[in-house]
Amino acid sequence: MANGIDWSKIRRGRDAASKLPPQITKIPIVKSNRQIISNILKDGDSILDIGANNRSLEKYLRSITGKVSYFSLDIDKSLPHDYYDMAAIIDRKFDVIVALDVIEHMTLVDTSALFERIHELLKPSGCVVISTPNVCHPVRFWRDCTHITPYRYDELTGLLISAGFHDIKIYRIKDMKTKDKLRYWIYSPLLRLLDIDFAPGIVAVAKI
Repeated sequence: MANGIDWSKIRRGRDAASKLPPQITKIPIVKSNRQIISNILKDGDSILDIGANNRSLEKYLRSITGKVSYFSLDIDKSLPHDYYDMAAIIDRKFDVIVALDVIEHMTLVDTSALFERIHELLKPSGCVVISTPNVCHPVRFWRDCTHITPYRYDELTGLLISAGFHDIKIYRIKDMKTKDKLRYWIYSPLLRLLDIDFAPGIVAVAKI
């Protein structure tokens, strides 16, 4: 173990993730990460939103259901949140934990530690939803100078496996309009050849 990471565990996770399709274009597409979350949540569930910013996810959830307990976590103390530090959560576990476009702003060491902490905070039947920019997209990750660590879909899966998660599903995020479908059909041979993609984001769903 070095720099806070068990690299042998990471390698085992990568090996397990090698069963994924070899090309990004083979990964299924969803409209948004919120679509995934709304399909997972059940009445009475509790959800922790990591990197909640202005709590916009709460507003969305209230618009579709009023029967979910929402909790927010963010390091920005200028905004009202339930938690400002993962260490402050000592008396509660959650049905669902989400971190939407958060891990690209973190180091690999911190992301690995975050996944392990999320695993600890989930109820036995809980699941986690992680979204991040799709590094196979030509510019999505690289155009933001605050992004630190890129995660390919198989690397993200491997990290989740190494943290103890299983039944991991990976999706690409793209609201496909008719013109997008036509463009994909035209350019799909080139996309496959260059291993690039038009979907700006990926999202992983995993269970403990």
